Amino acid sequence: MSVTDTIYDTFMPGKSHKSKTSPKSTSPSLEKLLEKGDAYFEEGELEEAEAAYAKALALAPQSPEVLIRLGALLLETERYNEGVDYLRQVERLAPDDVRPLHLLGAFYVEEGEFDLAEEYFKRALKLEPNEALSHYNYGNFLSEMGRFPEAEVAYRRAIELGPEEPLHYLGLGGLLADLEKYDEALRQFQMALDLDPHDPRIYLDLGDLLMAMERVEEALKAYRESVRIDPHNALARYGLGTALLARGEAEAASHELKDAIVDGLEVPLTFVKLGIALRMAGQLQESREAFQQAYDLLEEERSQGGESSDMCYEEIITLLGLGQSQRAYEIVDGLQGDELDAQAVAELSADLRRLATLGVSEADEVLRRLTLPPGELIH
Repeated sequence: MSVTDTIYDTFMPGKSHKSKTSPKSTSPSLEKLLEKGDAYFEEGELEEAEAAYAKALALAPQSPEVLIRLGALLLETERYNEGVDYLRQVERLAPDDVRPLHLLGAFYVEEGEFDLAEEYFKRALKLEPNEALSHYNYGNFLSEMGRFPEAEVAYRRAIELGPEEPLHYLGLGGLLADLEKYDEALRQFQMALDLDPHDPRIYLDLGDLLMAMERVEEALKAYRESVRIDPHNALARYGLGTALLARGEAEAASHELKDAIVDGLEVPLTFVKLGIALRMAGQLQESREAFQQAYDLLEEERSQGGESSDMCYEEIITLLGLGQSQRAYEIVDGLQGDELDAQAVAELSADLRRLATLGVSEADEVLRRLTLPPGELIH
């Protein structure tokens, strides 16, 4: 769960959090424009939302309520300098409002300026030490940084202060899943579902957890429910596709993975899984095209400064799919113990076995070379 997505979803217009700086009353026309913009924002109609907020800004150019919305929207549409400027205006006009602090913290995480990001999250905590959302967002930050014990403390404090919010349990559950405490994670996800059985994100994360637990049938049900609630959720489509692939339903898996791509998940891993599914379905030319697309995307990421260690799983499978086994051998021979986590090792091994059963004999050799440190998983 990314920090930015979490902030936008829980801290943006239309949500329940109340700002200390919210005006006790606004003019009817301003209030109507904000409500209109919020509705557009929530529906993802960002141009219409921006138009409504711009009209509101003309009516109230110093209103923190208008500026915070515009700042968030501009960050969402990757106009970062403008968005940061609006949020800093809110900081000056309303120094007790934590919303710009959370949004700026999330922005600086995405920019890789982690010390500055933490400074903003800590300022929010200092202003509102008993606000559950401040602890939850700081927990997300700590989890992203790999500071798991601190993150667990923050999530549990968020639950203590806001036991009615499903996302607090989802955050803790995700952390426990990363720590491979699967049974505890499952309990947290179930509590989240008890509070909100209609949130597609909970079913998505539950599906991911059940796949890690190798409970494929239950994972399928969770992913299908997520897709039913939100048919254009690309991550849920991807999860459903991988679960179907694990069950050997190649054509159905191909369909879901193609839908995930159409819905915006145009990343190497989606094309890698699609390549495997198409090969399993006997569509060899389409399979090769999918692997070639994965290869091209990997090359694009590398040209933009992407770390090779972050791409080794996708690259190994892609090269095998394209018949470039020698390069795949070189990559797996050069792997260091911290370049693949346990789940990636398990997924890579499963995909290598699939390719081997489909006639890619070199996959067996890669699998043989993929050794783990004695007595432990790579992590």
